[in-house]
Amino acid sequence: MRIDHRRVMSMANNVVEVTILGRKMLLSTDSDESYVREIAEYVNDKMEQIQTASQSSSTINIAILTALDIADEFFKQLGLQREICEKVDRQCLELVNYIDSKLQ
Repeated sequence: MRIDHRRVMSMANNVVEVTILGRKMLLSTDSDESYVREIAEYVNDKMEQIQTASQSSSTINIAILTALDIADEFFKQLGLQREICEKVDRQCLELVNYIDSKLQ
């Protein structure tokens, strides 16, 4: 499948230029420019940290390690969110049961 980048770029509301590991990129997005820049800065910082720690000069290896690191953070946050939701559900049920017991 081929993508006409000119068409994709014209469908988005914003085109944002960012720099990641010294490479300038144009990103087409419907998101706010400051939000896109914040994400790009986060990814760039992660990639620079991993590049320094791994001493790797391969951009693809740095990108893969960065993707794995960010995915790890994401899944940990999902786990925390799940735990919080389960705790809130338990507390709501306890509260409903308490209220029901007082109404009877």
